[in-house]
Formats: sequence, C-alpha cells, structure tokens
Amino acid sequence: MSPKAPSPNEASIQEDRWIPSACGICYNLCGIRVRRINGTVVKIEGDPNNPAGMGRICPKGAGGGIPLVYDPNRLNVPLKRTNHKKGFDEDPGWVEISWDEALDLVTEKLQQVRREDPRKLVYSQNLMRGTAPRLLPMFAAAFGTPNSIISNGHHCGNAEHRLAGLVHGVDTSQVDFDLCNYLIVFGSGIGASAYYAYSSLTQKMADARMRGMKLVAVDPLLSPIAEKADEWLPIRPGTDGALAMAMLHVLLNEDGLYDAEYLRGGTNSTYLVGRQGRFVRDQATGKPLVWDTPSGSARPFDEVEPKDAALTGEFTVGATAVRPAFVLLQERAKEFPPERAAEITSIPASTIRRVAREFGQAARIGSTITLEGKALPYRPVATMFFKGAHGHNNAWVSSMAMKWLNLVLGAVDVPGGLLGTNPVCLGYPQTGLPHWVPQLGPDGLVMASAWHAHSARGPEMTQPWPQREPKAPERLDLLDLFAAGSGGHISVLLTASDEAQRFGIPYKAEVLINEGSNLVMSLGNTKVVAEALKKLYVINLNLFLDETAHFADVVLPMASYLEQLTPIIGWHLQHTFPAGQGSWAEYIQQPVVPLAGQRRDPSEVLIELAQRLQILPGLNAAMNHVFLLREPYQLGLEEKYAWPDICDRVFKNFYGPEHGLEWFSEHGVLSWPKKLEEVYARPFLKYRVPVYLEWFPDLGRKTQALLDKLGVKDIPTAGYEGLPGWKPCGALEAKNASHDLQAIYYRVAWHQFSSTFENPWLGEVSSVDHWADCITINRATAERKGIKDGDRIWVESVRGDRVRGRAKLSNGVHPEVVAIANNGGHWSKHMPLARGKGVFFEALLPLDWENTDPVVTVLDCDAAVRIYKAKDQETGGRGWE
Repeated sequence: MSPKAPSPNEASIQEDRWIPSACGICYNLCGIRVRRINGTVVKIEGDPNNPAGMGRICPKGAGGGIPLVYDPNRLNVPLKRTNHKKGFDEDPGWVEISWDEALDLVTEKLQQVRREDPRKLVYSQNLMRGTAPRLLPMFAAAFGTPNSIISNGHHCGNAEHRLAGLVHGVDTSQVDFDLCNYLIVFGSGIGASAYYAYSSLTQKMADARMRGMKLVAVDPLLSPIAEKADEWLPIRPGTDGALAMAMLHVLLNEDGLYDAEYLRGGTNSTYLVGRQGRFVRDQATGKPLVWDTPSGSARPFDEVEPKDAALTGEFTVGATAVRPAFVLLQERAKEFPPERAAEITSIPASTIRRVAREFGQAARIGSTITLEGKALPYRPVATMFFKGAHGHNNAWVSSMAMKWLNLVLGAVDVPGGLLGTNPVCLGYPQTGLPHWVPQLGPDGLVMASAWHAHSARGPEMTQPWPQREPKAPERLDLLDLFAAGSGGHISVLLTASDEAQRFGIPYKAEVLINEGSNLVMSLGNTKVVAEALKKLYVINLNLFLDETAHFADVVLPMASYLEQLTPIIGWHLQHTFPAGQGSWAEYIQQPVVPLAGQRRDPSEVLIELAQRLQILPGLNAAMNHVFLLREPYQLGLEEKYAWPDICDRVFKNFYGPEHGLEWFSEHGVLSWPKKLEEVYARPFLKYRVPVYLEWFPDLGRKTQALLDKLGVKDIPTAGYEGLPGWKPCGALEAKNASHDLQAIYYRVAWHQFSSTFENPWLGEVSSVDHWADCITINRATAERKGIKDGDRIWVESVRGDRVRGRAKLSNGVHPEVVAIANNGGHWSKHMPLARGKGVFFEALLPLDWENTDPVVTVLDCDAAVRIYKAKDQETGGRGWE
C-alpha cells in the first residue's frame, strides 16, 4: 500500500532529500518536512523551523499523506456518468474520458447555466485539503454566483466565530496557555484531539498542565481532553449554556466576583438601557449615555471617565427609567441559580458553585504582570467552547453564556486569559504585510479588521459589527436574510425540497462544483443530501470515488496536498498559529512528487475553465483583491497565468522580490517574532466590547418581518437575544419514553472528518483503539436495556433513521448518551479500506428547519434515539437506513 523506506546505507540511493512543505490533512496546515528517497516519499515529520506546528505533527499528519499519494484506489483519469438515474443503489456506469472531453462537457454545462442565471451554480469544497488560496470561491465570484455549501458545515464554529469577531476583532479565539492557571473547556478537543493550531496547542496544553494549570472538562463523554483533566463534569448534551449561566449567577449575584474596572472601561456594561431594551442616546450626537456618578447626570459614554460611570443602580433620564446594561446581565443570570441548572445539566449544584468560585478567585482580579518591561492586566483564567457545546439549535444564547464568563472577569485579550486568534498583525518587518488591526466602530465597540480575512465569499464575510441589515433573500444559503449566519447546510435544504420559491428566490440550483467535499457523508441526514444531489449536475474534483462522487456526472482526478502548490499567506496567521507569544511565519505547500496518471492541480483546472468561460478577467481581479496584489505583481486582467507564476507573485508581493517561489521552495518558511502589542490587544488599543447586544433583538424583529412578508411560518426567531441564556435543543425536546437517549459525535485525533478513513495506517490506529469504531454506551444503561459489550446494535432516531455498529460499554459516558466517533461508515466500493469502518453518525441528524438555529445557521448535532440489538442477518449493507 505504501513504500518501505530503503536503508540509508544502500548503494542504490541516488537521492535522499528532505523537502519543506505544509500538511494538508486538516485546516491547520502545520509545517512539515517530507523525506524523499529516489523519488519516493518515505516519511513525514514536523518542521522544527516552522512555528506552525512547532515541529510537531499529529497522527493524521504523520501518517496521512503517503498513502494518499500511493493508494491504488486513487482517481487517475476523468470519468463521466452514463446512467443518468441517481440513487444509492444505482450504478453510475462510469466510463473513462480524456481531459479535453471532460473540460468540454463541464464548459458546455457552465456556459448554459451562466447564460440563464449564474446563481444556479453552487460550489462546495473541503476546507480540510489545505488549499489556502481558496481559488474556487474566487472562481465562483467571477462566474457570478454567491451560492456555496460548507462541507461539515453543521460542525463549524458559526456562533463562536461571530462572538469572537464581536469580542476579539477576529473570527476565533484560543487560550493563553503560557500564562493561564485555570481553564474550563466546554465541548472542545483543544489541546487533545482537535481545534485550530492543534499540533502546537497539544504541546502548549501539556506544558501548561505540567506547570500546574487546572483543567476542567465539560463533556458528556470521557473524551481525550476529559480523561486528562483535573475534573470531568459529565454534562447532559445541549445544556452547556445552562451551566455557564449558573456560573455567571454565582459570580455576579452571589459572590460579586467580577472585574468592575474592565466592565466600566472596556465594555458597554455602563450604557443606560431604557424602553424596549434600547440604549438611551444623546440627542445631539446619538451616542449611548452612561450615568456620571460625580455629576449625578447622564452623559455620552466617551465624555465620562470609566471609573465615574455607574455599573449598577436605577436612574431617570427625562421621563424614562434607565439601568446600566450590566444590571440586565445580572438579572438574566438570576434566572439560572445552580439548583435549576443542576436539574437541566445533571451536574450537582454544589459542584457548580465550587467550580464557579474557584474560577472567579483564580482570575486574580486587579492583578498585573510585567512583560518586556510593561505592566499589563493579568487574568490567568479562560473558558473555551466549540463544536460539542454550541453545535445545537439555540446555539446563540448558550454560546454567549460560555463566552461571557471570560468577559465578566476581564480575562479577554490580556495575559493569561482568552485571546483572539490573532487580533493584531503588523506584518513582516521589511514589508509590513500582512497587516490588520481592529478599529473603533460605532458606539465605541471593536470593529474587526481580520474577520475571515482575504475571503471572497460574499456578504456573510462582512464585519460582525456594525451589523448588516437583513433583506429579502437572493442567496440559497439565505445569509442575506439571516444576517448573523455563517453558512452551512441551508443551500442543501432549499435544493432538496425545492424551497427556493417559498423564500421568493427566483431560481433553483442546477449545477454543483464540488472540490473534495464528501457532502453525503459529512453534512447531515444522508437522504436529504442525496435528494439535493439528484437534482444537480455535479462536477466533482476529487481524490477518490467517494459517496458524493457516486452522485456526480463528471469526475476529475485531483492532486493531493503532497502533489500541489499553495502559498500559505495572510489569513492563515489567524488559525494555524497559537494565540499568545511566539512567532509568525509564512510558508509553502509544494509538490514533493510529480503528479501520477492524469491527476491535475485544482487551481490549474479552475484557471483553464475560467479562460474557456471567458471569465478570466473576473478571476484575475478576484485574485488581485483577495491576495492584495499591488504593482508590479498585480495580474493583468486579460492574461492567463500559470499557477506557479501567480504563487511567485503572491510571495513577492507580501515579502519582497527576494522571497519569491524559488526562495520558498528551497527554504520552506519565513519567520519573525510576534510583538507584545500583537499578542495582547486590549492594553494597547482603546475599544469596548459588547456585554449587551442591544441591536440583536431588533435584528430578530426585522428578520421576522421579512419571514412574515414571505409567508414563512416555521422558522422561529425568538433566539435573537442580546443577552446570554439557555434554551433546550431539538434533541432534548424530542426525547420521550421510548427514545430516551441522546446520540452525540466526538472527534479522535487520528481522523479528519470523513476524508481519512481510506488511510491504512490511520485505520490501523482505529483498529487497536477500543472505542473509535464502536458505539459507546454507559454500562448501567446498556445492562438495563439488555445489551452486552460487543453486541451489534441499532441506534434509531425519533424520525426512524438508524445506524448499526458494535456496542462498547463504559463508565466514562453520561448515562443518557450514546457516543459515536464522527464520519465513519463509508460504503463506497471504490474505497475498500474505508468501507464498513466505524459508524455513520451523520445519518441520524435531522437536516431540517426545526433543528436549525436561524440566528447563526447552526444545525443541532445530536439526536434523540433508542437502542436495540440487531438481528443476526442484519450484518451487510451500508450500516445505516
């Protein structure tokens, strides 16, 4: 399957070379070195010269790339479908065709759609391939379509990203592991099995634990992070927000543990709130008013010293009774005393109080630390949350609750706390690029300058503040209507059910360009996804004939990350590098072996298609915009460039003429140290962050008005709230006497969604792990239901969808939970190593409006289920129904 490394002493060795590059198995793009002997790749390891990964590499990075190159099941020639009836049990009737014929077919179909309405084209790509330039979105912009489907969109951090933009001025956050002393992790694998900058953060997490940082893991499963924690809180799925609200209640109302100085000067907590929850504003300037304690009057917020602004109390402005926004937060928290939260979460009230008090006391409110001769606020605590905790409908209010635990203690963008990733970049010293710094927006609130930086995906990538207005939808993902959303599964819903007309959209999707996404396996309920794909002409750029390729009309064989060229520039500084002190780096992902068969680099294919479609000027303009290309490196609009030439221009544009493609191919990485003001933005920049999102209820009312005008009655907008809280998710509400369990998914460190199951080495890791390919059930629960360890069982949702697997009993899982490692259970006959491995959790997810959060467009990622033994004859087939 993969080559055996020759002995270095063999006289036959004519070449033994280490090539610098970047891993492309997941989003993190860790720096790697690839050893090639006589033209054959034999080893991949972390690059010690690259801060992205810090010389570390995870199991999927170490073992993922070599089998990708040499797998005999890889696609090597273009294919076209001859059986135009699509279905799970339909043979596509593949026939091999030439690249010329394939491109002719694709061009003809795209020309037809573009003549009719370019918005009929939808695109999707696997964000885990490491194709940093994201040329497909630029191609789509040039073509004239805004429509996309985010692979694994139901897993993504939609709520966290928006809140990070509002609080940090960038689109995600990390812990300052070097200085944090107390960390609470809600439903995330940070430092253990997943998250951004993963290889770096595993080392930083280990170092922090060794020096004494306390770790509390909130998770229904004794996950990799929970088993390494000081304390595991086995929570009922979907109730993390209730736990966070109870902790806020203890801090704000019972113990008075909050950073009043920060709340006064660094947030909008002192802004006075009057009728209908709106800020009272100065008539002349429109600025929010605060209560100036010395003068006993209301004045514009920026005319009052923060120490003089009232944080609590009740006042009168004119004839209006007003209160500081902080009081509203206190009152909302009172709705969740620990006793109520205990009933919701199954975590004892005494535990909730103790952890909240430990956390508040560990914040060391009022303390400072001296770094590089500068005294900075020191708040060595943080809460982190991600997919497990916020992957539910009603995600918005719960996510605020978890985020606000950092805010009330002042543990935001200061040493030891929760940091934006990364809020400030002043660029490579010789060129000042890339460069971003948060700006001061309306009402004194932070306005992000690196919100999904260098993206060309359209209005959903605009600033989280100021909030854009919702409008009647024209996009299939409805992000013009759901103005706080971030993409995901909605385009599939509209395509599968022909709902576009219901929302007043005057067209339907007809063509899908899919680059590497296995939508059938990764998006949600497979039957819904299949219905959408049946209605589309699917152009699939891929490595394997996977389950989504089964529904394709044309399949084009693509290069893997070890066979393609990508400049890692600009916006990857946000995700691939740990927050906190350290270094920046820009680097290259480059081919380490020639392309085999008829595989092609996807960037070259898209440039060729753009020329054929006569949209090359638009594509070149998009690349000039996204890559910030300036003279003399700007692309001429009418000229066709080879992809290596474009990459050379990108490198030189950012890092000077001496650092072009040739330099990066040889050296791999260009690194420089972070500055203190890039790491800890708050002490150096004057801005506020919102504790009360005054505008959000109004956003909900405007969205509801548009839905009413469209006659859409089944999408609730009650979740558009300006304060944190908690509401039950769809799975919790669906539980009943027969379906009394919740199925959840979890991540393992050696798999990347559905894209790595064909890998023999990673499959071997799963085979020796006791849990990854099984269905984990609490031992007492299983015994009550007559299920023994090793039994083959069905997990069936309230809607009747079911998946099959082998039961594994454990005391390390909540008694109401069935836990399944995500994205297993492949059934494509063209992926024999992946076929039948693991359990297909995603088939259980109800891909519908009832289980979608319309605020940030998150899908509820658990399901109410029942479990029962499978019959002996139920051992074949796809493993799901």
